[in-house]
Amino acid sequence: MIRFRHLAVAAGAAALAATMAAGPAQAQKYEFKMTSYVPLKSGTWNNYMQRFVDAAHLFTGNQVKIKGFSVGVIAGPFDAWEAVQKGTADIAYNYPGFAVNHDPANGIFGGMVGGMPMEEFMHWYIAADGTELLEAFRHETQQLHPLVTGMGSTEFFLHSHKPVKTIADLKGMKIRTAGAWADILKMVGASATTIPPADIYTALERRVIDGTEYITPATNIKVGFHKIAKYIIMPGIHNPSHMNEVVFKLDVWNKLPKMIREQLNAAAIYSGVQSALQLGVQDLDAVKKLQAGKNTWITLDEAAQKKIEELGRVWSEEQAKKQTAKGNPWMARVSKSYWGFYDRWKKYGIYRHN
Repeated sequence: MIRFRHLAVAAGAAALAATMAAGPAQAQKYEFKMTSYVPLKSGTWNNYMQRFVDAAHLFTGNQVKIKGFSVGVIAGPFDAWEAVQKGTADIAYNYPGFAVNHDPANGIFGGMVGGMPMEEFMHWYIAADGTELLEAFRHETQQLHPLVTGMGSTEFFLHSHKPVKTIADLKGMKIRTAGAWADILKMVGASATTIPPADIYTALERRVIDGTEYITPATNIKVGFHKIAKYIIMPGIHNPSHMNEVVFKLDVWNKLPKMIREQLNAAAIYSGVQSALQLGVQDLDAVKKLQAGKNTWITLDEAAQKKIEELGRVWSEEQAKKQTAKGNPWMARVSKSYWGFYDRWKKYGIYRHN
């Protein structure tokens, strides 16, 4: 992961140097209201949204000021994109997987079932064509401009009231999730529901759902899922990595000075990598504490893990065919790029230490 840290530090240094060089002529202030999918000052907010806000202020020399709002104040967790399009919010901090029903390509942009772990995923976004594809997709289909940020690694597969070791064990379960995994769970006989993050704990506590996945161990331990669900299921093959995005209305973004746009891009990369690495360290501490507790830990058997990997690709192929038949090329384009990069990594990355 050191290479990503160097990249982020270099981006930050370049942005700060540009800010200082800009001088008094660039003193105009830009103030934005940002909606989110979690409550203000929650663990998720601090790990993701606050890092971006702080970086944006720092890299622009406080020319850009962002005021964050809790989920529900300006928009709900699933209609943040529309809030920006309508102008009720200037910025939305989103998880793309929430919009998988709008376009299945969002399921890949958010982090794919059985797909790339964090290092590969970040390479695809930052150094390959992931960001370019996301930008073109948002521009053409929604008139929005995205900044890739808020990355993170593998989640727990489930905090569950029921033991899960095989694919058959999922049958009949009601599971909270989002993105492509919701569709794939239905393929194996489970029932999927997309509950807003703020409501997950109550739903799990009241057994409205049998289990939930949600971000990484460091966040989950703060929320307390382990206190009300006996079983911790791993590994998180359903979401080996994930990404958030910050979206602006495209015409608003285009009117910003080039220097400000570059500084915000650098702030997004820096805060995104920072989130991923710092969450990774926090996850180690969280797992240590959880292992000392009373939960029962279960590892999915190899057959289940292999099947879930296969279903991720099957879902992608099926959705690409369906969307192409409708005249929508984006799922096919994104799927080809994503899985193509992963296959390339596995083929030519054989020299790497795993």
